[in-house]
Amino acid sequence: MPQEVIMDIGEIFRKATRPIVTIIFASTIAQVVTQGIDAPEWFIALAGTVVVFWFGERTVGHIKDRASSPSKGED
Repeated sequence: MPQEVIMDIGEIFRKATRPIVTIIFASTIAQVVTQGIDAPEWFIALAGTVVVFWFGERTVGHIKDRASSPSKGED
């Protein structure tokens, strides 16, 4: 298999699983906060780390996109 195909499969898998994992983490954290359920500490730590990492990754991507595109109003 060419390297491009492998990277495309990985990207498709990442794009498909990220929303699902985010919903699972967010709903569990919400239940811990609102209903006081007992969730394992390792799960809460993992969920927090993943959500913060994904938020940071997305923010950096937006900053790079904004920096590489011309500013609005400039000719």
